[in-house]
Amino acid sequence: MTTERRAIGQSTEFTVRNEPLNSGKRAGLLEQDGTVHLSSGTGELILAHENGQQSVYWGFDSIDSMRKEFLSMWDELLTSVERDDIDYISMNLSQVAARDMVLPILETASFKQFAEWIEMLHPDLPESPPIFSAGIEMRRAGEDDLDIFENIWTESLGDLTDGLATFDDFASRADWAGALTLDGEVIGFAFNGTAISGDGQVLTAAVAPSHWGNGYGKELLQAALYQLGSADHRRAIIRVRPDVRQALKTCSELGMRHSAGGIEWRRSVDEEEIKLELEARRKAGVKARYGGWR
Repeated sequence: MTTERRAIGQSTEFTVRNEPLNSGKRAGLLEQDGTVHLSSGTGELILAHENGQQSVYWGFDSIDSMRKEFLSMWDELLTSVERDDIDYISMNLSQVAARDMVLPILETASFKQFAEWIEMLHPDLPESPPIFSAGIEMRRAGEDDLDIFENIWTESLGDLTDGLATFDDFASRADWAGALTLDGEVIGFAFNGTAISGDGQVLTAAVAPSHWGNGYGKELLQAALYQLGSADHRRAIIRVRPDVRQALKTCSELGMRHSAGGIEWRRSVDEEEIKLELEARRKAGVKARYGGWR
């Protein structure tokens, strides 16, 4: 095993991966500042910065290789986690081969299933701005709006929050930030940027939960898509949580279609918390095994 990166241009094909990883994306990950790459003859792990957090990518030539190598490689990679700067470690599972055999290995490394995600694509951006409801206006956001946006974002996601480090990352990468107001009060916002593929990207968009059910989310997203079109993007993508009420419905009503999807797994960066959870599980197992005599 070595911590040296393989040649960037080399394409490594592994039968078992957490998600499809073409040579271009793999090379992009390896070129990023702060990326850590561990490799052996039969597998690799990549720890890279994404959306303000650290993400893990792995690939092995077989399940047997993964069983033998993943945990020791993970223990080594864990020393490079930047606990003071991130909220969690993320891993996407999409099109995973031998899924039932993979999951116990990830659980042993203290990863937990978090939530499903779906990437929606708009193939033909609107040429006209939306017609807003009475009292609704859209304006360019200023720095003074960020605290309000953060509160709206956190409230709208609830238990599905992506963490404040992700919000800060989106804010720093946004080419455009729009504030949706109702009678002058900010009730929603959107951040737009550019995806790696060159498509326009709605990094995030949210409406305060107290204003859900009035169609404001649709107007907000339509305005964000229009802005991307006016910035000469031909297409736009947005990643949504289907568990967030109305998210898929709103995207579908605006002509967006399913492009990709998967399930995000997360691992805490609090090792003491993990130790307590493992001990609680161990005790629960002992109780279940020896708790009754009848």
